[in-house]
Amino acid sequence: MTIDFKRKFKGIISVLGASEIDKKTEEKTIEIGRLLAKNGFIISCGGLTGVMEAVCKGAKEENGVTIGIIPYKDKSAANKYVDIAIPVPFSQARNIVVVLSGDVCVAIAGKAGTLSEICFSWIYGKPLIALTGVEGWSDKIAGQKLDDRREDLIHAAKTPQEVVEKVKELITLKPLKGFSFM
Repeated sequence: MTIDFKRKFKGIISVLGASEIDKKTEEKTIEIGRLLAKNGFIISCGGLTGVMEAVCKGAKEENGVTIGIIPYKDKSAANKYVDIAIPVPFSQARNIVVVLSGDVCVAIAGKAGTLSEICFSWIYGKPLIALTGVEGWSDKIAGQKLDDRREDLIHAAKTPQEVVEKVKELITLKPLKGFSFM
């Protein structure tokens, strides 16, 4: 069986977020997963609970492809909606792998681990969108610059639809580097 990933998918979106979320954040995150998959994007995330599970669940509802970069050696630790589990058992160092796997990063809520991913996104020059109206770092950091190493801001999005529209805009502006499945 041959799958032409370059034709079928528009890119990989790294979703960064909290491992514990409230119902409102969960609903928004599931919708983001649905919309990303429906629009031809692969989801990459930390592969565990909270935002990671919700975005994967939404993607699977639209037959999307999900990648979980988990902090354990055992692939079975990934949530049940992860298609491809990649073990990176180096504690928080996996956050760099999550960020680098995507063409665009989307931050949803989050605590210190998510903040580290936001910082790595900034350092490595990844376009970054932050969902507002949820508790955590994505709401606090949206619309700001982390430092002067970049000209752009962290893009703010109020709704799942705004997140996906901004992803589509950023994907068309930025040539996809590393989007190769060969």
